[in-house]
Amino acid sequence: MTQPSNPPQKLAYGITEAALLIGKSRSALYEAMTSGTIASYKDGRRRMISARALAEYVDRKEREGSKAA
Repeated sequence: MTQPSNPPQKLAYGITEAALLIGKSRSALYEAMTSGTIASYKDGRRRMISARALAEYVDRKEREGSKAA
């Protein structure tokens, strides 16, 4: 019998899914994209955020939080 393999990790997320992943509202995420705090790109008509950009954003927020403490 074969072992079930892990599904591949997503490389990018739409705005709604990305917002849910990091616990932000869609509008807060759009503000972060507009200000350049988080990188995004257009894929056809969709605005996408890479998994790497989300991870970098969260890492940066963690570092900022630890400096304030």
